[in-house]
Amino acid sequence: METNRLEELERKIQEYETIISEMSAPIIPSIVPQTILVPITGLIRAERFDKIRGKVLNFIHNKDIETAIIDLTDISGERIEDVCLEEIGRELHEMASSISLMGVKTLFVGMNPELVKRMVLDGIKLEAQSFSTFQAALKHLMKQKGMEFRKISE
Repeated sequence: METNRLEELERKIQEYETIISEMSAPIIPSIVPQTILVPITGLIRAERFDKIRGKVLNFIHNKDIETAIIDLTDISGERIEDVCLEEIGRELHEMASSISLMGVKTLFVGMNPELVKRMVLDGIKLEAQSFSTFQAALKHLMKQKGMEFRKISE
């Protein structure tokens, strides 16, 4: 009886971990056509990057996506657990390379100064454009696609 209860609890923990993993890197359609936003939130661990990368690649494979915006605004020194900044730089490089191989352009937004400094010092180069904010990236994409915001007069 105790073994069944333990197995049930382990199954529930695994379900909750899956739910948390899905919530901590949602894929959100953007107002710019064929563009997705992937905000990365929560504690950063090496194994999470692999899951996030797989999730993004599977989503891209099944949709007509041209651009993926990876938002790192929530990632700060306190949110990085057991991963050095250099490793995060490599993971971001691998993410951008993987997405690029799927024919999708990657834009990074919201990188913190500590991460940027570490990546530059370690010689890590991203195969992607980066912007300070999500808004700046959207403005860039809209300009590229000949789109603009207009006030609708009544």
